[in-house]
Amino acid sequence: MKAFTLPSRLALVPVILAALLAACGEAPESDRPVAEAAPEVAGEQTYRRFCFSCHASGAAGAPRTGNAQAWAPRIAQGMDVMLRHTIDGMPGMPPRGMCTRCDDDELRAAIAYMVERSQSD
Repeated sequence: MKAFTLPSRLALVPVILAALLAACGEAPESDRPVAEAAPEVAGEQTYRRFCFSCHASGAAGAPRTGNAQAWAPRIAQGMDVMLRHTIDGMPGMPPRGMCTRCDDDELRAAIAYMVERSQSD
């Protein structure tokens, strides 16, 4: 069997580079921003990925999703204040709820998702 000669090895360079570039292409579907989905879907997706672990259990003093009493004073402050608190962080909650890749619209959608499930009837 004949070993690859230098010219044949050099011919492989563009093929290898093309394969590497293809591997570095568009992000997989699961890494795409959730804001591309409808707002209610984006809110639920962001909530499940980043907010659920604390807001479902009440960890670190987070108001539990669905607890109208815990959410009432926050809802009374309005969306702008809740969004600002989410962006800046609060005691027990890191800035952006640890969703460093989320934009403000994604955070707003997640807040709206929790508020919708936490309002008293």
